[in-house]
Amino acid sequence: MKQNAGLFVTVTLGLLTAFGPIITDFYLPSMPEMQVFFQTSPSLVAMSLGAGMVGLALGQIFIGPLSDKYGRKRLLVLSMLLFAVSSVMCIFAPNIFVFNLMRVVQGFGGAGGVVLSKSIATDMFTGRELTNFMALLGAINGVAPVVAPVIGGTMTNFTSWQGVFCLLLAIGIVLMFCTMRLPETLPTERRSQKDVAHTYATLFKVFRNRRFTLSSLSNMTMFFAFFAYIGSSPFVFQEIYGLSAFEFSLCFGLNAVMIGVGAALATRFNHANTALKWGSIDFMLAAMLVALCQLFHMPLAVLMPCYIYMLVCFGLMQPVVTSIALDSERQNAGSASAIFGAVGFLAGSLASPLVSLGDIMVSTSVVMLIGAAACLAVTLPLCREVKEEGMARA
Repeated sequence: MKQNAGLFVTVTLGLLTAFGPIITDFYLPSMPEMQVFFQTSPSLVAMSLGAGMVGLALGQIFIGPLSDKYGRKRLLVLSMLLFAVSSVMCIFAPNIFVFNLMRVVQGFGGAGGVVLSKSIATDMFTGRELTNFMALLGAINGVAPVVAPVIGGTMTNFTSWQGVFCLLLAIGIVLMFCTMRLPETLPTERRSQKDVAHTYATLFKVFRNRRFTLSSLSNMTMFFAFFAYIGSSPFVFQEIYGLSAFEFSLCFGLNAVMIGVGAALATRFNHANTALKWGSIDFMLAAMLVALCQLFHMPLAVLMPCYIYMLVCFGLMQPVVTSIALDSERQNAGSASAIFGAVGFLAGSLASPLVSLGDIMVSTSVVMLIGAAACLAVTLPLCREVKEEGMARA
């Protein structure tokens, strides 16, 4: 199915793909306050990020294959409803353990937006057009990480963390009504005829595809390094560098803009393997610079440009590696999108609590370097494979 996406569809899909940052970034400035409210440790509060990532991962694995059989729209609406209900449960959580559990459910609901928006895009576009549309979604997606922490930081001046989650509830309700207006992009005749049990039994067969496997590993390792930054940033900016919640949100928002800049740059490359090659090399160099700045406690004016460098590289690689993965498994778009997205968020769920162990500046640097080095190691072979396939087609 190849068609032009209208403005409403494009913006709605862009916001749906942004459920990762929506679920994390809105309440990042409130995390120190939540530590006091729940009378708990920074590690348990940071674990709420990991809990949301686990939900995002599990939800994609569950919802994606179902959409290949039952279509995209109905499951998307139900996912937004679950997100709204779980947001209410987070607001009234009596302790950090219940809160973290509800974060898993909230992530599960948000996962529908992440996985199905990509599946819808794959239904609509192919090849370079898919890459360009993913880059466009990435640019729209970049608005959420910019606006979310700024709004969250501003709200901390006149409301509690519960007020921030009330806003998340409102976003979930609005997007639920928006998804009701989206077209169904997977007609009945193109849906999987397998029963549900067989669908899940064969879910991981997508890993037989070498291009998909390398793309997924690239995404996973990239997210591992990225969430080292996400999980540590509230404490690094506010507790190490002494910024207020609002000042932190401005710095975080500026960095998030750079993800959108990187996504926009992805469309300027004529070949996907070129964007991936230089993106992965620069991502490694940027992680090294960030680690050096953190280990030697360099001034924030020195650290910020290094963060910006790293996030531009992250934004550059994301739409390219996503389109390569999904284009390689077009017949199983729902399952492929589910696995691809899940591995990234699973990596994030591991990285988020790890950065809180010991000296946060040291642990963040180590996790970030491991992720960036692993990303480079798997992305370069992917670049070679994409290049060779392009030459064979030519």
